[in-house]
Amino acid sequence: MWLHQQLPDPTAVVSALVNRDAGERMATELVAALASAGSTLMFGFPGGGSNLDVVGAAERAGLRFVLTHGETAAAVMAGVAAELTRLPSACLVTRGPGVASAANGVAQALLDRQPILVVSDCVEEASRARVSHQRLDQRALMATVTKASLRYGPHDPDVPARAIELACRGRPGPVHLDFDPTASASDPVPPAEGDLAGCLDSVAAVIRAARRPVLVAGVGAPALDRLLATPIPVLTTYKARGVVPDDGPHAAGVVTGATVEAPLLAAADVIIGIGLDPVELIPAQWPYLAPVVLLGSWAIDDSNYFCERLAGEVVGDLPELVEDVAGRVQSTWSPDDARSFRRKGLDAIRAAVPTDPAGLTPQDVVTIARSAAPAGTIATIDAGAHMLAAVPLWEVDGPGQVLISNGLSTMGFALPAAVAAALVERSRPVVCFTGDGGLGTALAELETLARLGLKVIVVVFNDAALSLIAIKQRPEGQGGPDAVTYARSDFAAVAAGFGIRAERVADTHEYRRALEAAFAHDGPSLLDVDVDPSAYPAILAAIRGPAGPGD
Repeated sequence: MWLHQQLPDPTAVVSALVNRDAGERMATELVAALASAGSTLMFGFPGGGSNLDVVGAAERAGLRFVLTHGETAAAVMAGVAAELTRLPSACLVTRGPGVASAANGVAQALLDRQPILVVSDCVEEASRARVSHQRLDQRALMATVTKASLRYGPHDPDVPARAIELACRGRPGPVHLDFDPTASASDPVPPAEGDLAGCLDSVAAVIRAARRPVLVAGVGAPALDRLLATPIPVLTTYKARGVVPDDGPHAAGVVTGATVEAPLLAAADVIIGIGLDPVELIPAQWPYLAPVVLLGSWAIDDSNYFCERLAGEVVGDLPELVEDVAGRVQSTWSPDDARSFRRKGLDAIRAAVPTDPAGLTPQDVVTIARSAAPAGTIATIDAGAHMLAAVPLWEVDGPGQVLISNGLSTMGFALPAAVAAALVERSRPVVCFTGDGGLGTALAELETLARLGLKVIVVVFNDAALSLIAIKQRPEGQGGPDAVTYARSDFAAVAAGFGIRAERVADTHEYRRALEAAFAHDGPSLLDVDVDPSAYPAILAAIRGPAGPGD
């Protein structure tokens, strides 16, 4: 009797073998769909079971799997890879805590319009009745931060390809698949948006009547310098930095929805958004009187942002629409007007310095790094006060040279973004600008950087504080210094423990020397920079006004 009880159930053994075969077949189909779409990288933090089937299938297909220390970082890396290549990328996570941890990075991809496929294992249908451990309604959780969250089972081999198409078509964004080799059926994949061929006839009169047009380029904008022959000023959101070169005749500075761009937009008689999505603008009232025309590859989420100023929205092939606009619009701007507006904005940011700084100013950290870096160097920039200086002061001559979380503005973005950028753009150095708070949220990915041996220079603005939040904190009733300050950390020592070349610097001479050595080093470096935060309130006031609304 005892021996009989210890023998395996033949039915269970057969079922396990069938499920394993189904999982391997599904993994092969999924990876084949990614490879067919042009994906070359997959990022993740796997669990057991079907996750490892996917990793194995990726290895066999030549799709590189990059192991991370966290699911948020994996999703950020996948999103940045997709942004730079303009091809879908993939993020692999385990069930339960893996899916929950990935949510922040997936939300980042959603709001920055990055097409990624998020693949998770799950409590399988065949065992769901008896398993409660790590069982979450993962599709409901992911539905809030994706274009679609779906069950993927063994009987629908076309699901991965259709999910990838959904991620890429229309407004790009993440799609989640719960990978279940025992599922009796897959969820239906919503249809991808069809190609839209828009024309400007509906807004032609507004465009023809204008003499002082201003273009505002956003996350969906193509490179514009070759499409524009007339002297039209172009403002760019943080995500669109580089669509016109900073040293060209069109670059007029950055736009955030606040103060620094106000003189130019107030002087415009039409404002033409090129790939502009209100998700990038801080939540302040749109104050300008000129009519707004939006041109995009996808319809924006919330046209009401511009209220009654919106004269029309045209969705179609964006480079063709821009060429059409360039052929219709008239401009009385002089060739130097855009440069003049940009120069005034930069001068206001540069002038916001303390008389006797204790450590480097944020402006010096950026401009010295920019002068030391080769042309085309990519900068990844974390959320925090330092981004107010880093985004406008990092000079660029093409798209993809500034990477930032703008729609979600999440901390902990810059380091995983730098890893992805260095993997995609192997010939370019990458500078990662991060605050001590942002680095703290992604610190373990320093090991990922070291393990991969990537040419990334991590520059830490170390002031032991959440400086942007401290600026907005009222003197009384909001927690005081304990709510926004940390103990001073030695990030150089931490990085050295991971095997990264690292230094602490406290003045401009040390910083220049350290940067020169870092750019000469064939591998990752970290510079822990003692920064004086007293300039931040004035920088914030120059860009957003004294109130500093939003993040």
